[in-house]
Amino acid sequence: MMGITDTRRARIQTVYSRVSMRNRFICLLAFVCFLATGLHGEDAVCLSRTTVIGLSGEPSEGLTAADFRVTVGGKAASVQSATPAAGPPRVIILVDASANHNQSTWAATQVLVDEFLAGLPAVADLTLLTFDDKVQHVVHATDRASLQGTWGEMFPSGKRESEAGLLEAIKKGNVSFDGYRQGDAEFLITTSDQTHKETEQALSEQRVAGIRFFGASFDQARRAGPDRFGVNMTVENYSPLEAAAKTSGGMWLWFDMSSQDPTASLRSATAGGKSTAVLVQNYLALQLQLTSPITKPEKLKIELVKESKVKAQDRFTTYPRELFPCK
Repeated sequence: MMGITDTRRARIQTVYSRVSMRNRFICLLAFVCFLATGLHGEDAVCLSRTTVIGLSGEPSEGLTAADFRVTVGGKAASVQSATPAAGPPRVIILVDASANHNQSTWAATQVLVDEFLAGLPAVADLTLLTFDDKVQHVVHATDRASLQGTWGEMFPSGKRESEAGLLEAIKKGNVSFDGYRQGDAEFLITTSDQTHKETEQALSEQRVAGIRFFGASFDQARRAGPDRFGVNMTVENYSPLEAAAKTSGGMWLWFDMSSQDPTASLRSATAGGKSTAVLVQNYLALQLQLTSPITKPEKLKIELVKESKVKAQDRFTTYPRELFPCK
């Protein structure tokens, strides 16, 4: 009897082992299928990406996906749609209100901010911060006219600007966004474009998040060398702040106060405020379809095609210079 029992037990164990192996195989196969489905879904999401392009000149409603040619890392990307900005703009304005200003630079700053605000819609999500060696004022407003009135009552603080003040302003400005939204912008007006590594890191984090960075500096002959960019303003000069603006899809203006008389400086500030306001709010969100997911930052290039309704030479465009892997 004992032998029969052992034989039966062995058979039962064999059957159980086979069933167990089959179940384990089925479970493993199901897991692999689930993982593959998840990865495929993740890849599909990462192939569909969005970026923005700001355009000067006339409003961009007439442009469509067919008007753009895009490459990512040198590979062509299909433009699925080109959607105009929706809703009021969200902008953080950071103003150096330190004793670095003299009468001319503060007058130009006032005109620059006035013209910038005047170029925005009556209703917008705006935050104004002033700083010297630390943040002095933080004002939130959704009514443009209200913020214009508040700005008109502000003056330089009498304290010297410091890099720590600029860094604090950038960090506090980030908090006021309360979560990133496509098309958000930050506009910095300062008497100097000198930064330290922590500031550059904060701007880099903004760029990865998709925030466009605009700015203007009133440089009083602090740079060596001739003005290579004409009499009014520069778009790219590649100081750390200027580089951050260009690569984020924004724009940087440099006013050489040593070579311009006050009247010319005010004209430049007027033009600069108007052009920045246009680029901040006149943009398109381009929906892209990539051929394969990207695993590292890749160079982004956006061009208006020759057959476009709008000639490329009639438009000044700004857009982020890199596309980052999806998270």
